Amino acid sequence: MRKVLFCILFLAVCLIVSTLSHITYLYEWTQGRFMVGNNDGLSQMLPFKNHLYHQYTSGEFFYSTQLGLGSGTLGWLSYYFATSILFILTICVFYALESLGIIPEPDILFWGQAAVFISIIRLAAVLAIASAVFRFMKFGPIPAFLGACVYGISGMYFSHTTYWEFFADAYLWLPLLLFGVEKIFREQRSGWFLFAVALSMFDNFYFAYINLLLTAIYILLRLFMPLGKNEVSKSIIFKQLLIAGLAGAGISSISFVPAAYSFLNNYRPPYAHEISWFEWIDNILFTSSYLVLPAIFVLMAFAFPLYKSVRFRFFSLLVLVGVVLHYSPVMASAFNGFSAPQYRWEYFISFAAGGAVAAGFSKLEQLNIKHAAIAGVFGLAAYFSFAVIDPARDVSIPFLVAVFGFALSIFFLYTRAVQKNSMKGQLLVLIIILLVILGSGYQFIQAIAENQLDVRLPLYIGVIGVAIVTFMLFSRAAKDNGKASQLALFVVLALILAANGFQYVVLVTSGNTHKVSEELITGQDYDDPEIVDLLAEIEERASDSVYRVEWMESQRNNTPLVQNFRGLSAYSSILNGEVVHFYLTDLEIDMARESVSRITTLGKRTNLHSLLKADYVILRPNNENVPAGFEQVLAGENFAVFENRYRLPFVRAASLVYSEQELDQKPILLREHAMLKGVVLNNPEAPAPLPPAPEKLKYSIQEDNASFEGKILDVTGDSGGLDLILDKPLPAASDLYVSFQLTNKKPDNGFTLQVNPYKTSRKWSGSVYKTYIDDLTIRIPADNTIRIRVPRGVYELAELEVYEEPYEVLRQEVEEASQETKAEWNGSRFYAEYPSAEEGDFLVMPIPYEIGWSAKVNGKSKKILEANYAFTAIAAEGGFNKIELTYRPPYFYRSLFFSLLSLAFAFICIRKEKRVKRHETG
Repeated sequence: MRKVLFCILFLAVCLIVSTLSHITYLYEWTQGRFMVGNNDGLSQMLPFKNHLYHQYTSGEFFYSTQLGLGSGTLGWLSYYFATSILFILTICVFYALESLGIIPEPDILFWGQAAVFISIIRLAAVLAIASAVFRFMKFGPIPAFLGACVYGISGMYFSHTTYWEFFADAYLWLPLLLFGVEKIFREQRSGWFLFAVALSMFDNFYFAYINLLLTAIYILLRLFMPLGKNEVSKSIIFKQLLIAGLAGAGISSISFVPAAYSFLNNYRPPYAHEISWFEWIDNILFTSSYLVLPAIFVLMAFAFPLYKSVRFRFFSLLVLVGVVLHYSPVMASAFNGFSAPQYRWEYFISFAAGGAVAAGFSKLEQLNIKHAAIAGVFGLAAYFSFAVIDPARDVSIPFLVAVFGFALSIFFLYTRAVQKNSMKGQLLVLIIILLVILGSGYQFIQAIAENQLDVRLPLYIGVIGVAIVTFMLFSRAAKDNGKASQLALFVVLALILAANGFQYVVLVTSGNTHKVSEELITGQDYDDPEIVDLLAEIEERASDSVYRVEWMESQRNNTPLVQNFRGLSAYSSILNGEVVHFYLTDLEIDMARESVSRITTLGKRTNLHSLLKADYVILRPNNENVPAGFEQVLAGENFAVFENRYRLPFVRAASLVYSEQELDQKPILLREHAMLKGVVLNNPEAPAPLPPAPEKLKYSIQEDNASFEGKILDVTGDSGGLDLILDKPLPAASDLYVSFQLTNKKPDNGFTLQVNPYKTSRKWSGSVYKTYIDDLTIRIPADNTIRIRVPRGVYELAELEVYEEPYEVLRQEVEEASQETKAEWNGSRFYAEYPSAEEGDFLVMPIPYEIGWSAKVNGKSKKILEANYAFTAIAAEGGFNKIELTYRPPYFYRSLFFSLLSLAFAFICIRKEKRVKRHETG
């Protein structure tokens, strides 16, 4: 009973400390502002959580028709929350509360309001788990909890939680993995490691990769540094790690395999820049947003008698290795799958620092006042060095010398007072330094409030002030171990204070989360009530339920998830690679904003609108670039709905089969015509001759604030470019397709490209979102002059081609198309009836191709074909066709079988281990 009470009390302490660590965002919550990033938080985290909640609670676990053009969720959203264990538990709790009428049905606003409370519970769990791991490593309750606080109450936890919430779940799984490693090293028991590997790989494949790399580093050092007596032999360790790791990975197959397949079938261009081995990244003692080593660790690192402890040596070495890796962009790239360098793994250093602090705190009795004084001097020297070498330092070195001289004097005065047991002297020095801390804190907050960028001086002084107090209390604890609890309490309070300061300065103010409010989430800039009403009117007006709407709120590509409609846009780090290539290379669809990880507009190309059943477009009424053939049918105060007059059925029968390979070097417009007149397949057995190629229009060139020689366009004005003047005038009903290759010769600059009324933006070369695909096809309404405009600069402009699109092919196909009598698409199930196909026809549907689809026609299984570059087709039967499509994640049933088989294998292995242990102890 006593143990149960202790556990309850301990969990309550974890919850209290976690709550105190969130005071900044709890205050923000009382003001209607939320712990959510203004960019990815609003554009991805909240929409994905809300969408998955409603999908899962309605019984749909595998597919979303609202994510882009349609996408599997277990694979394509596995990077986010689709398989997040914490999120799944959250769903269960919230669904139970909703069912009981305790909370309303969750919506986007609800998830924003709940964010800080979910984070509090998560951090409390992190503190509890990390404490338990450190306790297993033979640390006392206070040192273990202190180490857990150093790990969990770190800036990276709060930035992960705020900007990319699922990142913070990695804080839960790393300690469990390392606990599993220790169980093998110390007790020859592999069950916990097996369990942790399975959990981590099931939860999130990306952070499983990072955590397993970090675990490998831990194991590598651990093999050469035994932490206890009678540890298991290396051969047994290797054997158990391998067997348990493979079994755990096998158990996770049901989640990991679809996720890995989706990742491998995603398209993201390779990082095109040289990555240096080492460079200055940030200041890990003062200003880093990834990692700030706490003062207690800096001090202990120079308390040399502590290195007699093998546990302190081990964790300190881990910190040193981690810091070296932190300053290596190559390693940052390796931790990000050898892509662009990303600094997302430094929580490992915090864990190692927590272990070192726990080990050092456990050995305070080995220190005396002299050791503390030496550690203080070296610690202050470390702070001084990092302040001086910081390239971003705007503080003069003489001033820093004065600050650190003052700090050193204060420290010596306090140390002398401790030696003489002068309580008045200790109190006086403490008051002085606390006044300095408060003064610098006030200046710092005032500078932030006034949007001053140079806040390093008060920040430096404040950090040094906290460090000095830590050093003072450390020296007291070194002289009298009975004062160690005061030191521990101060360290926890300092961590809490630093965490709240980090939230206010880095996240709320600089990170603009103060803008994420109830007013924004429910207002016209995010979930515009006018658009919601127009979408409802479209639903009443539409003659079928499988239409799509082109609409996106500002640059928030996941608007369809927010406003609950089938759209075209999506923003996700993992997207169907075939669909992305359809946009970027196969059809060269400009999306008004160059970016990987996003799909959006169809470039106002009516052929594609008709092919993909995007029958409606929402624009402002005075928009000059309405797609051809679209007419206004609905209007609100600020927006209007335009409907396609050239609508095609969702299911189309195609008798002509064209070869994707034969179309490869043909004009983009011809590829659209081929998809309209038939179906485009990859390497068909007997392809039909290609349709007639559109005629390339002739033009003359005039320069505007620019010179154009060969392929080089040199724009000398603020804006300039070329005018392409057509030799023959065009009918007003036609469109122009303008194709060219455009590259900025000054790659450090992004730029805006305008072709007549159409505008699009291009990324600078260093952007991780740059596509590196510079072949563009822009559709514009008919005009005898094509005006290509870019900002001042030098560009390479090549392969200029202009084609007319009179829409004769589209109109003919619309007139001849047979309508399906029924089409219903509900998540992972699609049903349609097609009345009159010919034997040998293909039934083509604008459903993105994925290997998880299976098909039946009139009850007979049919092979799913990849058609029209990225979509779906099946062979038709003559006459009436009843079409049934079902989606399951890639390799779902094989993965499920392998998970169950691995679970059985794991059970056998653990039972065998227990029998062996009983035999050895018996």
